Amino acid sequence: MALRLTAEYINGSLIPLEPLDLEEGTLVTLEITPAPEARRHETILEATDRVLLSAPAGLWDNTPTDESKNYRHHLYDYPREKSNARGLCRYRLLDSTAQQQ
Repeated sequence: MALRLTAEYINGSLIPLEPLDLEEGTLVTLEITPAPEARRHETILEATDRVLLSAPAGLWDNTPTDESKNYRHHLYDYPREKSNARGLCRYRLLDSTAQQQ
């Protein structure tokens, strides 16, 4: 019975990524071929950081920081509601630059 499977090498052991239909103690012969590098998908926070940090300096200085509280104002020109909250975009940008230093 020939079987091809993918396994991950962790702490000196090969761990199969799917169950094996073998009895405990069965001896097998392995042919090890490194798998092509799997492409890891970027998380939404990583994508946001990438976009924010790639923008020219000063681009975000004049952007609204009142988040969704004033969405009617930004989309439909309703009167603006007062807000003292700092925006998520500005927070994420400051947080990301602090982590890079």
